[in-house]
Amino acid sequence: MFGTQERVTVSELMTESPETVPAGAPVADVVEWLDERGYTAAPVERDEPPFLFVEREALADLPGEDDTAVYKHAERIELGHLLSPDLGFGGIVRRLEAEPFYFVGWHGEVVGVLTRSDLNHPAAHAFLYTRVGELEMRLRDLLDAESDWAGTLATIPSGDGTETEYDAVLAEYEELGDADLQLREIDYTTFWHLQKAVAADDGALAHLPWDDGDDAFGALDRMRELRNHVAHYGNVVHNMDASYLDSGRNIHDLAETYDELEATLDALREWQSEPDRPAGA
Repeated sequence: MFGTQERVTVSELMTESPETVPAGAPVADVVEWLDERGYTAAPVERDEPPFLFVEREALADLPGEDDTAVYKHAERIELGHLLSPDLGFGGIVRRLEAEPFYFVGWHGEVVGVLTRSDLNHPAAHAFLYTRVGELEMRLRDLLDAESDWAGTLATIPSGDGTETEYDAVLAEYEELGDADLQLREIDYTTFWHLQKAVAADDGALAHLPWDDGDDAFGALDRMRELRNHVAHYGNVVHNMDASYLDSGRNIHDLAETYDELEATLDALREWQSEPDRPAGA
């Protein structure tokens, strides 16, 4: 059911053919140029190896060097600065957690640059939305087979005119059943319903990578928030600094949430592959 749409690579997220800075340009001019474009780093113009780059923060911190040719403060692009164009999303996040930018080389030339801001590319949105969509589908299968999810929702008062959250699900199930669109009752639950059902049921938790219901609810809440952001083209990463004190989702938060998402998907796939899995799950 899930195919190539669940994979995104460096080549789909990188900025292709990055602009270069003249080797003889003054440091002050290059800092201004980088600031105007919002670039973290850029290659230096050069026709042959070794290839060089400059970093905005490093140049801005140079005292008394405003008129110096920028190439004197450039760094060589080494293997540690490069990413494969085929590296997948998990590897991208882990590498960008370590460093804010990388270059992409191909056939002896720099063909792209990848920064933390590129994680907000529409291709990343589509990829993450698909991953969380798969999680929802598999969670519903697990809960339908291994838990009393309906009993859990029947204990939660509803604010939409029905008595409980289960009544709200049942009302939608019956309404759409009349339009020949009827699926299972659980298919009309929201993500928040799934969170509550997982957190309340030890039978479901036994198949998932959390120690208790509170941990499960918190992790799923972070995934739901990420899903909501990418569904409406909000930012995957809200700030590009790596500081844990900054507000909004940073690269560390994304890495943690993505790892939780992958661990949960792995657990759900393992459950669904069990030979003694309940019939109909």
